[in-house]
Amino acid sequence: MHNANQYVSQFANISDFLKDVKYIILFYVLGDFLTTARALNYGFEENNFLAAIFQSYGVESLLILKVFFLAIVYWNYRMLKESDSKWTDLLWVVSRKSIAIVGLFLVVNNLMVIFMECSLLQIIHTMTF
Repeated sequence: MHNANQYVSQFANISDFLKDVKYIILFYVLGDFLTTARALNYGFEENNFLAAIFQSYGVESLLILKVFFLAIVYWNYRMLKESDSKWTDLLWVVSRKSIAIVGLFLVVNNLMVIFMECSLLQIIHTMTF
């Protein structure tokens, strides 16, 4: 019976995690993957590491990398939840919101490439010089 309770507890923990990271999944994982796959029709990947991965394994490999990153976020979530520090809640909120904001930025950047054929990063770069 102890093992059954442990599995139920672990499932509840994963369920809570998935609720907490819904915007990370929406923007950073799914949004960025879908818009990147589409935006590659209008240009090239500027990140040399990702460009090499795409060339070797295809754009689908980005989804595998995103899922791997989500596993790291889950590990971070577990470590913070098990910690007794008073800063863990704040650290978790800042972490997950920062990742979601980065995901939103990536989606907006890719949508600009798709619809305007110019990325947000290119606009920022031209304004600074």
